[in-house]
Amino acid sequence: MKVLHVITSLMTGGAEVMLQKLVLGLAPRGYDATVVSLTSLSRIGEELRESGIPVVALGGRGGILLPQHAAKLLAVYRRMRPELVHTWMYHANLVGHLLLGLNGHRARPALVSSVRGALHAARQQKLSLRMVRRLDARLSGSADAIVFNSRRSAEQHRAIGYAMDRATVIPNCFDPTLFRPNQAERERIRRELGCGNGVLVGLVARFDRMKDHRTFLEAAGVVAARDPRCAFLLAGRGCDPENAQLADWIGRYRLSGRVYTLGERSDIPAIHAALDVAVCSSISESFPNAIGEAMACGVPAVVTDVGACAVLVGDTGKVVVPGDPRALAEALLEMTALSADARIALGARARERVIAEFSTDRIVDMYIEVYRSCVGRHGSPT
Repeated sequence: MKVLHVITSLMTGGAEVMLQKLVLGLAPRGYDATVVSLTSLSRIGEELRESGIPVVALGGRGGILLPQHAAKLLAVYRRMRPELVHTWMYHANLVGHLLLGLNGHRARPALVSSVRGALHAARQQKLSLRMVRRLDARLSGSADAIVFNSRRSAEQHRAIGYAMDRATVIPNCFDPTLFRPNQAERERIRRELGCGNGVLVGLVARFDRMKDHRTFLEAAGVVAARDPRCAFLLAGRGCDPENAQLADWIGRYRLSGRVYTLGERSDIPAIHAALDVAVCSSISESFPNAIGEAMACGVPAVVTDVGACAVLVGDTGKVVVPGDPRALAEALLEMTALSADARIALGARARERVIAEFSTDRIVDMYIEVYRSCVGRHGSPT
């Protein structure tokens, strides 16, 4: 099957990483993919190219395409003649509808739209994004399938008009051979940081208000005051020493010398393996890749009750209400109070859960079922 993937961006993020996993998981099964980014090539695009996947970066900004960008996309589409177009995120979903509208009287390919976000804090998102989402909802009935990555996200989008007769829920997936407990890498990262055998609590996420780094750091301040063994790690785009806002919060919550700000890293499996507790403090999230990756590395997690976080963690971690630093701090203190052996045992259960419920092979099989069903409704493109 020839599949054209269209995504808003190929920067490191949950949707982009899931696209990469899916494309690479489908390739050995005979799925011929081309990936189009509405914006830049970025890191995920470079990695896909290195893996032999054709990638085209249109060079748009903010998901907005000028005529020359649209012409380039249309040329790729007509040259490839895909049997299925899979779009990722709201802006790309609109582009998918546009592409099929330009198909004329020829047999059109199947269209699968993906919605990757949740609406817990929709009012805090940009107005332009909310407008694009509303338009995507109005057009959603034209898609052959709409894939959500959490049931809660699907329910939220139902309320704003998405065509739920086309909806299916497919969670994110994780590679337990890449993300695994690794003592050598754990020791390497800890030597790099200089944190020794202390208890290391980490948040791996880009700097974004939806990720709520402030609540994490305020909770960390409470934990640090009560447990001197604890240190804290931030990794992700924008979480670096040059971030003045992070520096202000670190000072405000008396965490100077206790927080490592690593920025965007290419060795995320090693970062996860170095942690004792992983955290998701998001006020809005659909299905956090970073938590599943940490769990696959044998690290227990404390998460906020947004999106599929509680479903992902199950009984292997702790779930707290979002935006409450005291609740987050208490859950973290319960984790840090455990013996090292008890945390390791809990982390082992977390890894078993990821392997059983969210393995790459299982999730790729679910996408194949959707693809085949959708393509079966259409003739081959001509």
